[in-house]
Amino acid sequence: METKFVKIIWIFGIWILFFTFLIIYKNYDYKSTLNDNKIEKQSLKIINQINNKENENDKKLSVFLIPHSHCDGGWLQDYDGYYYNIVQYILSGVVSELNLDKEKKFNWVEIGFFSRWWNDQNEIQKEIVRNLINNKQLSFISGGWVQNDEATSTIDDVITQMTQGHQWLKDTLNYTVEYAWQIDPFGYSSSTPTIFSSMGIKGLVINRVSNDVKSYMKSVKEMEFIWKGSESLGEQSQMLVSTLNVHYDYPKHIDPKKEFSLNDRIKGFTKYLNDLSKTRESNILMIPLGDDFRYSNAKTEFSVSKEWLKALQDNKQYYNIKEIKYATLDEYFIALEDSFLRNNKFGKSRKQNVYTETFNNGDNGESSALSLYNKDFFPYSTGDLEYWTGYYTTRPLLKRLIRESSLLQKSSDILYTLAIGENSNNPIDINNLQKLSNQLNENRNTISLVQHHDIVTGTSRSFVLNDNFQRLQKSRISNYNIISNSLEFLLNKSNKSNNNNNNNNNLKNINSISTIGTDSGRSNNNNNNNNNNNNNNNNNNNNNNNNNKNEPFNFENVIDLSNEPNNQYSLVFHNTLGWEVNQHVSFRIKINENENKLLESLQLVEAISNKTIQIQIIPIQDDSKCQSIENNFIVFAIINLPPLGLNTFYLSIVNNEGSKSNTTFLSKPKLLKKGNEINFNNNRFNVEFKSNGLINKVTDKHSNEIKTIEQTFHQYSTKKSGPYIFNVKGGKKHGFLENPDKFIYHDGPLVSQLTMLYGVDDDCNVTSIVVQRIYKNNNEINNSNSKTLITENYIETGYSINGDMNRETTINYKVKDLENDDIFYTDNGLESRKRIYNHDRSVNQNYYPVLGYIKLKETSSSENNNNQYTVYVDRSVGATSPSDGEMEIMIHRTMDTDDWKGVSWPSKDIGRSDAKLYFNMDLVNNQLQNEKRISLHITNQPVMFVKKQNNQNGYLLKYSPLSNQLPSNIHLQSLLTLKNNTVGLRLFNIHEDNSNTQSTTNTDKSTLFNELGISNFIETGLSFVKLTKNNLIDKFSTKINKKFPIICGESEYSFINEKPSSIIFSNNRANNIIDDESNDENNKTMETIQIKPHEIKSFTFNFNWKLDQIIPNNNNNNNNNNNNNNNNNNNNNNNNNNNNNNDNNGRNKELNNQHIEQSIENQRYEYDFSFFPIKPTFYEDRGRYNRPNHLALILSLSIGIPAGILIIVIALVIIYKKRKNRKTLSSSNSSSNLIQQHDRTVYSP
Repeated sequence: METKFVKIIWIFGIWILFFTFLIIYKNYDYKSTLNDNKIEKQSLKIINQINNKENENDKKLSVFLIPHSHCDGGWLQDYDGYYYNIVQYILSGVVSELNLDKEKKFNWVEIGFFSRWWNDQNEIQKEIVRNLINNKQLSFISGGWVQNDEATSTIDDVITQMTQGHQWLKDTLNYTVEYAWQIDPFGYSSSTPTIFSSMGIKGLVINRVSNDVKSYMKSVKEMEFIWKGSESLGEQSQMLVSTLNVHYDYPKHIDPKKEFSLNDRIKGFTKYLNDLSKTRESNILMIPLGDDFRYSNAKTEFSVSKEWLKALQDNKQYYNIKEIKYATLDEYFIALEDSFLRNNKFGKSRKQNVYTETFNNGDNGESSALSLYNKDFFPYSTGDLEYWTGYYTTRPLLKRLIRESSLLQKSSDILYTLAIGENSNNPIDINNLQKLSNQLNENRNTISLVQHHDIVTGTSRSFVLNDNFQRLQKSRISNYNIISNSLEFLLNKSNKSNNNNNNNNNLKNINSISTIGTDSGRSNNNNNNNNNNNNNNNNNNNNNNNNNKNEPFNFENVIDLSNEPNNQYSLVFHNTLGWEVNQHVSFRIKINENENKLLESLQLVEAISNKTIQIQIIPIQDDSKCQSIENNFIVFAIINLPPLGLNTFYLSIVNNEGSKSNTTFLSKPKLLKKGNEINFNNNRFNVEFKSNGLINKVTDKHSNEIKTIEQTFHQYSTKKSGPYIFNVKGGKKHGFLENPDKFIYHDGPLVSQLTMLYGVDDDCNVTSIVVQRIYKNNNEINNSNSKTLITENYIETGYSINGDMNRETTINYKVKDLENDDIFYTDNGLESRKRIYNHDRSVNQNYYPVLGYIKLKETSSSENNNNQYTVYVDRSVGATSPSDGEMEIMIHRTMDTDDWKGVSWPSKDIGRSDAKLYFNMDLVNNQLQNEKRISLHITNQPVMFVKKQNNQNGYLLKYSPLSNQLPSNIHLQSLLTLKNNTVGLRLFNIHEDNSNTQSTTNTDKSTLFNELGISNFIETGLSFVKLTKNNLIDKFSTKINKKFPIICGESEYSFINEKPSSIIFSNNRANNIIDDESNDENNKTMETIQIKPHEIKSFTFNFNWKLDQIIPNNNNNNNNNNNNNNNNNNNNNNNNNNNNNNDNNGRNKELNNQHIEQSIENQRYEYDFSFFPIKPTFYEDRGRYNRPNHLALILSLSIGIPAGILIIVIALVIIYKKRKNRKTLSSSNSSSNLIQQHDRTVYSP
């Protein structure tokens, strides 16, 4: 029995060991834990095999040591915390050390921090910095305000943050950046080489390339390569790239924080150099000396490095080193370029773009060629279970607020610039306007700051994101003020009677500009209004300023008609696009309870034409009385806006009895039992719904194509995801929002809308909302000759959802019977990039970033006759195509676990996200012309400002600075004022045409700013700094490696053979200076600007004015920005007093910031359909997060469970044995008793 028991113990022991191993194997992420070492060993093994022959001829190494400190603009601390606690000491210490030793060098990236430190320094310290720059000891690399993210930042915002840094460096230090250092973004966009090369940047260092890809690059010596950003731009978008070997920190053995003897440091480091040299074609090596926030004690760090550096410099021959020294990144790249071109090693001795399947090692005497890479580096992974695809969507509300604030900034920049231009002959107005310039620049700095790769991504601590949210709110309030004042200076011409010769002539030829005034509530009698204006003109001139100056243009998220229903409101819409816009717009109004009948008397009148506009009114809430949105309504209208211009509309309630307007349609809610009871119908589409209200079938009326489109919501239940990583392992995909509790249908001449409410309880609480909407124009339905409005080209789906814990929510569009061969496309902001779904990988490993849209195309027949299906987004998201015909877009995610990639805290974003998606189906050939324009219209919606007043006498009612709209393929990307009132202009050729069907395009011609007096029109780089052409990039011979492990990400189309489009720049009022050449013929200058497809061209110019009367505008004097902002109201009060007696009477009126902050920003609705105001869910997460010890838990369970079972089994065995012994004993006793009884019977007398 004992032998059997021992066997049982052995069996259970073996079982415990096996069970432990099995649990650890299935649950513990050992692959990620050991990944770096494993890949490094495998990589070095391959490299050693390839380089056996090369090792026989050792080449001497040139080692460039790059001291740096990676200073995040917000991550584990907020921006202020990092600056005051660490960064200021880093910069002060580094400057001191460099000043003491001319051999020391340093490389700095983040200009936001540096400019702040600079402003804190005295003149002596500033002069030391200037000397360090002149001595080439201190170098600025990248030169952006921060180090931006590359997956979720729009190209406009990337350009903005780079421009802010470059402009500060140029204006303050006369410094121009030539090399870039993008070492921490989580993957790299193909837009980066295009943007950077357009800024004059010649070389780029990257780091976060997927581990398996980097291992391959090392094995084939492609760590240095030429990166081409766009097939359409070719060499113009190319730059030389060098990839860091492991990370941007010190090599282990020379890290001052690690304890090694001098001998061990040298031995370990020289081995590292030897291994590193085997991954490079060149013997020029770059070694980063730094890490996150290093050199806070610069003296110590430099002193530790000095010891081993001197030992190596003294024994260079022994260690096979040609030179080793501190260096700037410029020095490294200059040496690298020289090495590649020396002896024609990489020069063009053969045809460029050689396609190679295999690589020679130089044994056959052929000249080498640098690898040419034409894709991007998404997604980024650090292991099989660590694909960094979650941050594409993390914190969706913050991503939307950043994009929305960026549009407001664009509007502010444009209107301020135009106000400066239109008042260029009025020095008092100019001086008043310039008081806003510092605010404007600070607002750009805020937009720049949030592009940091841990802010816009949502991967910082929650309190850090909250700090940036507050900064965005303040910048919005400031921009409201700037726009309000700029509108006054642009439109209010009532005080210009003494300057008609200067001002009115400037405006007379501009499209649809008038100074007609309109009395309140009158919209149908133009002649009467004109006569009234003429008769009362003198009185109005005397009183107009007093009537208007107390009521500024204001941003109104909800126009409140409940208090003063008799007032007329002037609604001024600003179009930030360079094209004329005819589209639907919407705005919210509020009225008193039980006054719904007043809505029938609501009128919207276009001021310039006195034409009453058709409007449709939809209640936001249904007929139940609940929520704070009771008596809130959406007003829809179709409006016309001139290019880059303004148009005024009057909103009023006509109080005459029986004055019900025949142009006002009040939509009454219709409650449905099912969503499929109705269809949507407009000039483009017929839409059918499933019973749950989601899209089921779409008919394209232009092509008569009928497609089944299955629209669904889903959620992944995950426990291994985090702020950065999306990981579906162990999770399941569930249906979501499948059965609404309520269907509400509204219809009318402008909009059909179906609202679905989910989670409705007796208290009227709603957990989720989905709004299906189609825009229409009844005059155009069934009229094949009519032109479709751009808003009719898509089916809009709005949604309002909360973040559910450990859920990652998606919306899916499935086109039935569509074969797209696993190919789909996402945009990078500049153009579409090809993606391929890899079915050998899980869905999270196939996610890609989307900035504007994701699309599918049929592949079964002639491409241009195929259909294309596009979903446009309103913020940065992640998306994929998991099956034929399907587009999956992640729209929200939250979890109570961390992925342990540095932030060390879960992303518990349970907040509400209100958003919109836009679905379009069309022929591929049509979408080539339309897809980018539709995307730009969606992301550049008109900005509306409101002025409450009873007359507009003396105001321009419609305004545009352009003589004509731009060609359909030319997008006016930027118009802003820089230092000293220099104006920056960017034009983007978005041309979408198929090079397979058309090799050239007709030249488009248009004129810019025909009526504004300007001078010094000069082409510049993208950041408005003089562009220096990279003369080396076209001298490299290149090859394309077809075996490169990244299989997709290239440009969808190439337009390199198409002719550029042309814009004629002309000026009738003054002599322009174009490219420093004067042209005086007939007092008119004309210049043709040529822009290639997918090219952005930048220019600077000046408005003509008497400069000796203008106070210079210096955006860089930020020392007292806070004081300037605090004193704005005082300054403006003084200005108003000073100007009361002046004929030109400046009108720089500050908004009541406190009023705006409370009534607008804190109670602002994200969208017209929103039930709930914006309310981010940030929380306090300072300090250390107690990470669950998963390994200990796994080991405890793996040992504890079997041990417990074993104990139970042993106990059962013991019990069994005891019972058996008892039975045996009992049986033995019974037998004994029987024997005794028998004996008594036998022997009894």
